[in-house]
Amino acid sequence: MSLSHRHILGMKVNSGTYATCTEQIAEWARAKESRYVCVANVHMTMETVDSQEFSQVVNRADLVTSDGMPLVWMLKHLGLPESERVYGPELVLRVCEMAEREGLNIGLYGGTEESLASFKSFLSVQFPKLNVSYSWAPPFRPLTDEEDKEVVREVASSDTNILFVGIGCPKQERWMAAHKSSIRAVQLGVGAAFDFHSGTIRQAPKWMGNAGLEWLFRLSMEPKRLWRRYVVHNPRFIVGALLQVVKTKMWPVVAILLLPWILASTLAPESTQRTYWVSQHNPAANDSNPGTRELPFKSISTPIGMDLLQPGDSLLIESGIYREEIRPRRGGAGPNGRLFIGAAEGHHVVVSGADVFGHATPYSDSLWVVNDYFPLGFYGSDTTYERELVVADGKTLKPVFQFSDLHSGSFFVERRSETDARIFIQPEFVQNAQSGPMIEISKRGSLFKPGSEWTGCGDENAPGWFYLRNITFIHAANQAQAGAVCLGTEGSVLDSVRVEWTNGVGIQVLGRNHEIFDSKSNHNGQAGINGTCRNCLLQGNETSYNNRVGHDPFWESGGGKWIGSQGLTIRYHTSIGNEGPGIWFDGDNYDVHVSYSTFENNLVAGVMVELRSEKVVIENVSIKGTRRYGWTGSGILIQAAGNVSVEKSEISGNEGAGIWVRADERFEGGYNRFLGNSFSNNGLKEGVDKADIQIEARDMIHLCSNQIRTPEFEDGSTSIHFEIAKPYEVIEGKEASQYACLVQY
Repeated sequence: MSLSHRHILGMKVNSGTYATCTEQIAEWARAKESRYVCVANVHMTMETVDSQEFSQVVNRADLVTSDGMPLVWMLKHLGLPESERVYGPELVLRVCEMAEREGLNIGLYGGTEESLASFKSFLSVQFPKLNVSYSWAPPFRPLTDEEDKEVVREVASSDTNILFVGIGCPKQERWMAAHKSSIRAVQLGVGAAFDFHSGTIRQAPKWMGNAGLEWLFRLSMEPKRLWRRYVVHNPRFIVGALLQVVKTKMWPVVAILLLPWILASTLAPESTQRTYWVSQHNPAANDSNPGTRELPFKSISTPIGMDLLQPGDSLLIESGIYREEIRPRRGGAGPNGRLFIGAAEGHHVVVSGADVFGHATPYSDSLWVVNDYFPLGFYGSDTTYERELVVADGKTLKPVFQFSDLHSGSFFVERRSETDARIFIQPEFVQNAQSGPMIEISKRGSLFKPGSEWTGCGDENAPGWFYLRNITFIHAANQAQAGAVCLGTEGSVLDSVRVEWTNGVGIQVLGRNHEIFDSKSNHNGQAGINGTCRNCLLQGNETSYNNRVGHDPFWESGGGKWIGSQGLTIRYHTSIGNEGPGIWFDGDNYDVHVSYSTFENNLVAGVMVELRSEKVVIENVSIKGTRRYGWTGSGILIQAAGNVSVEKSEISGNEGAGIWVRADERFEGGYNRFLGNSFSNNGLKEGVDKADIQIEARDMIHLCSNQIRTPEFEDGSTSIHFEIAKPYEVIEGKEASQYACLVQY
């Protein structure tokens, strides 16, 4: 197969489609040929213009695909009208699908250890039979000769057919060219594809890519890193392309080439953004400073409280533990004017709700005590509603609610009056037995909450459009049902944020159009992420080991609970070890999509769908090891809900049913679809939920409204249990095949 090509500003670009490019790569991979493929865009084109050496590297490539739309437009008007965009991240998926189908091995070279692990996890779900025979995240420095030889040896011994190289342009192209003679595989330069598919970096909407505006989206996401690339390269490409077009007398392309750039320039906001700095440990830091990098503020709350930040401004924070609340009274102004608050590049920022109390006093051999403690307000009717949170020598202790229940790693608050209490502490270890454990006690409940002191998380007058990045929030003394971090009413983004070891809910999402990426909400007292949200996106997040305080798992506790949400998308999510459901959709949720996610070792249910929730799609997920609590330990529990689809998922090793649909008078339910799932070893503990698939219905009509297509059982057996409430009848095993309305083979 030979794909036609043209030279654009001197760089060779092949004309092709996803199908033709994938087939060409497959042909080379099957023959174990040494080839390399470049995925070209405007940036790469201008790199070849600036470097004759790099131009030779790209022009010697065996295939150069047209990743950017400006290159596609040029190809079409240079006489190759069949040309299409071959977008790098999408090409990666097409090649992986082909490799899985044909039994070819792929290798991964590039990224970081974290992004590679996330990308491999994504591949294991998307392409379960694909063999990743080699992967390595190289250091961010030139390799030594011995390291380079070791890479070549390992790739060869792994029998890799296709090696994805993701170390960025132009480094990856030079690396592939240098290794063409030593690596017998098809090398494919994929840029940021590992990060795109692992959820670390967001992809531009498809319409922006097709319109040639992906650069604008990338610039809005990473302005400080990318502005020089686009400001320098894009205008030069336009001029060069126009000159080439003029020479070939193809005037119509002039307007086509200019249109997206003119559009982009008119849509781009006027840059009046300001950047303020906070640096706790800078000797020059002072809260009376102007907040420049040389003269930064000392605390985060100072520029926030002074209301300095306007829409589009940034507050960059340098390393430190900031014991304060962040309460911005003003928010951003839309997607292009968010108010940015985040860690400066390379810095580690912690916002803590606890203050240092000092050393505890010995009480007995293993007990210590804090005397004369002014207790926080008590709320609720159950002792689990107490707000106290205690840290001993850096380790968060678990509250107990009777003195006799004290054990290693716990504390008990003895309330003697509304203003006086003692805290008894039994730490797991004490760093200095003579001075006693160093104690921190939480005082602040909301660590990030827009609005005034009295503004609630979901108040309509709360500001929105915030962008929080790379901040860790810990040790909030928030009550149950209240979030340590609130997002405001609209359009906020959490990016690489951690909310951990708080007393109540980690993150509370109320409002609309919020997005949470690559964040963690773990080890919280009640739940990881709770919310009521319209058109919100959660991608690449984790909510694990929540409900540390011990709330009833049939209440609001666990990985996270959603009520009344619409248009909610959750993908690449991890939920492990929660003392409650991994995710719970409880009450009037509609149009919810959960995909490519992992739920393991949660209590009650991996995913729970309840109470008039409808149009819920759960696909390509893994649900394993759900633990029984009371009457259930199901992988997926659907009750008083309907129109739920579970597709292409692995459901195994749960102590209750793999999927359990319960008859319930609160809502008629039914009309569920279970398509192409695999089941094994469910119903491990005795209980009423005892089958891989168990459906209860109030009558035959609602029973038959459900659809099951080709369930895959690991041992080849049938494990389906149907119950009809009135009249009561049980249909199990192979007899279920009689009901064409239920089982389709």
